[in-house]
Amino acid sequence: MFRVLTLCVPMAALGLALIASPASAADKAMDPAKKAACIEACNSCLQACRECVTGCDCAMCETDCLTCIETCKACVALMQYESSLSPQMCGLCADACEACAKACLECADMPCCQKCAKACQRCVETCRAMAS
Repeated sequence: MFRVLTLCVPMAALGLALIASPASAADKAMDPAKKAACIEACNSCLQACRECVTGCDCAMCETDCLTCIETCKACVALMQYESSLSPQMCGLCADACEACAKACLECADMPCCQKCAKACQRCVETCRAMAS
């Protein structure tokens, strides 16, 4: 009987600790306006990156564009699910978009790269806002 009580006490204490703990940033509801702006920016960014990959002969930005496409898709999905991992994913997406914008700016003479860099820079702003 003593063993059963010793096991129950820590479980009960754990339950009280969970109830009393403050909500983390990830547990808070996402701001609907920020979320909508970020989803729209991510979708525009991944579209611009697709166009850049398929319409550009520049090998310098291809890997960054492909990484950006996949990161934006995952970011949109997690925000739509209202996942608690959304803020971290938005931070990662901002990093990927920042790298893509930098790579595309190095191909400044290519119109698709200019468009892609602009879309990526907008996505960086909205993702950073969601990540904070």
